[in-house]
Amino acid sequence: MASVRASLVFVFVMMLGVVVSRVRGDKCGDEIQGLATNCAPILQGNAPSAACCGLIRSADMSCVCPKVTPEIAASINVTQVVSVVESCGRNVPHHTRCGSIVTP
Repeated sequence: MASVRASLVFVFVMMLGVVVSRVRGDKCGDEIQGLATNCAPILQGNAPSAACCGLIRSADMSCVCPKVTPEIAASINVTQVVSVVESCGRNVPHHTRCGSIVTP
């Protein structure tokens, strides 16, 4: 379940490029930057690439969840994020919580 939450949050972070600038320099910065770079095409409606899905599957929840503030959560389309995560082969249980996000 932890890796599912991590995957979900990493996609959120990817969708909100502003977060990347906030985390540069901390232990999560490189991983988040990789997601932002590899998963950016999703923002234009493209399916996630193999590289993006690999990063989503290996995301570290303990590193990213604290970055999901109420402001970030308010900007996220949770249904879209769940769809992307599931297209990468991850199951996202209902009511998964990470930071300020709870899935439907």
